[in-house]
Amino acid sequence: MASVAAPDLFPSRGMLEGDVAERVKRVLETMFRLEGCACASCEARLCNHETLACIPSGFADRPLCLPCLAAEVRRPQEGLRDELVAYVLSKECLTVGWRWANLREGEAADATPRCRWSVPGEGAGSARERSPASPGLAAAVREGPSSAEEWDAGDLACGDLLLELRFRLDAMAPGSVLRLTARDAGAREDLPAWCRLTGHSVLLAEHPAYWIRRKE
Repeated sequence: MASVAAPDLFPSRGMLEGDVAERVKRVLETMFRLEGCACASCEARLCNHETLACIPSGFADRPLCLPCLAAEVRRPQEGLRDELVAYVLSKECLTVGWRWANLREGEAADATPRCRWSVPGEGAGSARERSPASPGLAAAVREGPSSAEEWDAGDLACGDLLLELRFRLDAMAPGSVLRLTARDAGAREDLPAWCRLTGHSVLLAEHPAYWIRRKE
C-alpha cells in the first residue's frame, strides 16, 4: 500500500506506512463520511470531534452527539468525554483524526478545541487498565456455561470490530458472557477501552481470546 502523506497531520514524521497508514485511512474515511451529520438521537449537528468519538465508542453506524452518547452508555458526560479524549490521544491513528478535526474547525492541529471536546480533566486518568482477573475467575470463565456465546471476529479491527461487537452484545441477555476471538493486534487496547467506555466488562483477556460480560 502507498504511504500516506499529510504534513499538517503528521508534523513529527511527515508520513506513515503499512498497518498504521491503513488504520489512519479508515479513521479519516469514516470522519469524511460523517462530517456535518446530525445526531441520530436528537438531530443536533455533530462537531468533527464528536464524529471521531463515534469510532472508538462503536457508533460509526449511528453517530451520536456527546450528550446523547453519554445517555446511551449511561455514563456522566464529562467523565465520558475525558476518558474518550485520553484514549484517542493514546492511539496514533485516532490522534491523526483529532488533529484533522481541529484543522476542519479552524483551530491549529494541536490546539484545544472550542467545541464540546475541550481539555481532559481529572477523569482522563480513568483510562488505566483494570487489574487482571484472578486465577479462580479465569478458570470459571473458561469452563463455565456462561461463556457459551462465541464469536470469532478474525482480523476485524478498530471501528469495524467495535461496531459488530456492539450489535452482538445488544442482542444478548444482560449479564451474559461472550467469548470473543479477535486477532488484530490493536484489540489488546481497543477492547478493554471500549468496554470501559460503554459499561461492559472484560472478565479475562488472553489475546486473541477475550471474555466479555454484557452490562446489566
